[in-house]
Order: sequence, then C-alpha cells, then structure tokens
Amino acid sequence: MSETRQDEVSLLDLWQVIVEQKKFIFMIWATCVLLALIYVFVATPVFKAEAFLLPPSQKDVQQLNVPILNDSNSNSNYTPEYVYDLFVQTLKSRANRRSFYEEHGVAEHLGYSVDMDEEFLFDVGFHKILTVNRNTKKEEQAGFVSLSFEFSDADLAAKWVNSFVQETSVMVSERLADEVYAKINSLQSNLQSEIDGKLLLAKKRRLDRITQLKEAVTIARLLSAQDKSIRSLGGLSINTTSIPLYMLSAGALRGEMKMLEARQDDSAFIEGLRDLEERLAALEQVNVDAGMLKPMFFDQKAFAAAEPIKPNKTLIMILASILGLMLGVVVAFIANGLKGSKQENT
Repeated sequence: MSETRQDEVSLLDLWQVIVEQKKFIFMIWATCVLLALIYVFVATPVFKAEAFLLPPSQKDVQQLNVPILNDSNSNSNYTPEYVYDLFVQTLKSRANRRSFYEEHGVAEHLGYSVDMDEEFLFDVGFHKILTVNRNTKKEEQAGFVSLSFEFSDADLAAKWVNSFVQETSVMVSERLADEVYAKINSLQSNLQSEIDGKLLLAKKRRLDRITQLKEAVTIARLLSAQDKSIRSLGGLSINTTSIPLYMLSAGALRGEMKMLEARQDDSAFIEGLRDLEERLAALEQVNVDAGMLKPMFFDQKAFAAAEPIKPNKTLIMILASILGLMLGVVVAFIANGLKGSKQENT
C-alpha cells in the first residue's frame, strides 16, 4: 500500500514539475519547431525523376537475325532478352555515364569549381545518384527496370534521365548493328578467300591437264598402230577412262588441249563455286538500320515532379515537435533537480 502511495506521489511530483516549468518547456519546444521550420524553408528541395522501361519485342530486334549468318553457325541469334540485358548493362556502365556527364555539362549544374575534385564530384553527385533498379526476385517481373535521378531542378532531372536512356538506346543499337556488320564482313572475307582459292586451284588443274595432254600427244605419235590396237580386243570395246591418255588418238588429245588453252574463265567448271558466289551476293544485300532497332521500350518516361522528396516537411515538423517536447521535459527536470540541490545546500 505504501509503494502504491509512493508511486502516486512520484507521478504527482513529476506532473507538478512539468506544470511549474511549462513556460520553459514551451520555449524549448517552440525553438525546436522554429528551427525545423527554418530548415524546411531554407533547405534546397530535391526532386526525383524516374523512367520505367520494358524489354523490346521480337520484331524490334529482328533485323539483327540475318538468316545467312545463322546458317553459317556464327552465333548470330539475337533474342529480345539478350539485347535488353546488354542495354541494362550499358545503363550501368561507368564509361557510358562519364561520357554523358561530360557531353551534357553536368558538372557545371552540380556547382563545380576549380578547387573541387572532379572525379569525386562525378562519383558522388552523379554516378551514385543515377540509380538502376531491377526486380530480380520475381522472374515474371525481371524485365521491369527503372532509372531514377535526384536533383534540385525537377525539369533538368527529368530531362537528364530521358536523354540518358535514349542516348544509351542509340549507343546499344549502333553497337549491335556494328557487331552484325563485323560478322558479315568476316563471312564475306572467308567466302571470297574460298572463291579465290577455288579459282586459283582450277587454273592450276587446267594447266596441269594441258601439260598431261601435251605429253600424251607426244607419246601417241611415237606409238605404232599395232600398239594402239590393244584398245579393242575380240570386237569388245575397252573402257578408255581407265587407260592412259596416250592411248587415245592424237587428234582428240590436241582438240582437248586447244580448248583448255583457249579457255579464259574456269568458273563454269568449278563445283560449288556458284553456291559460294550466291552467298556472297546475299551478304552484300544485307542492311541493318540501327535507327530501326529498339533495345528497350519506354513504359513511362520521366517527368518533372511537382513535389520534392527531400526535405519531407511533414515528417520533419512532426519529429521536431516530438523531440522538442521531450527535450523540454528533460531539461525542465534537470533544471528542477539543480534548483532543489541549491536549496538543500543553503
């Protein structure tokens, strides 16, 4: 019963202290609220601009899938997922961001001066604030990507975000187009080398054949009629394809030799040459327009925010009120304790 009485007395004493020091508590509370109010109106507002992106469709990257390259097993199958992943990686690229930072004079808008560390300003004022968010936890939402930037100028923040996305899209499109053209040039070079090799080899074979025919004509002239009679035995024809050339008539040998010597182009006699030329001609007709490629799709472009995300005026005022009240009460009890100690000493 006595403990309850003591608790009641203690609470009553605390309340009396608060009542006695209410003006002092109010002054501290008002000071905290006033300081918070000054900060809210003086602090530079920060706006957030955010663009939302989606993967491209199959038709947006179809130009990259050149059939003749796929037939050559050159690993040229570009899927929307592959193209989109490359685009997102380029969004995160430090080199890409640095290029944008310099081309758009971002440093000047961040308040750069000669005594500042430009690399530090880029890293803290731009690179770390330009944020790529991708939902990797849910497979069905893996394609949803957003790019955000926080800055004191809402219009400029939105402009930078949209420009960075569009310029990155153009860069990736041109990179992919150049990659396809590099594969085309490589295949063209291989095909042309194969064609040139076949033409050279065909010429060598023709010259070899002429040499063989010349030698066969010489030998045929030296053979007697009796020697040549072995071409037919007992009224049966002998297969001349397996007999030496000199067993043929000298006239036939000279006729073939003249035809070979007069031939200006061996192309018609080279097996598979026309197929190679057809593939080469098809490659020359390939046209990849980087401007028609779309490595991403704007779900929503960034826009200038009407309200800043920092400072949070409502939250700051609420916290200032609570902390001011708590601080006032604590200081009031401390002051009351010091007052009591002085009275006991006197």
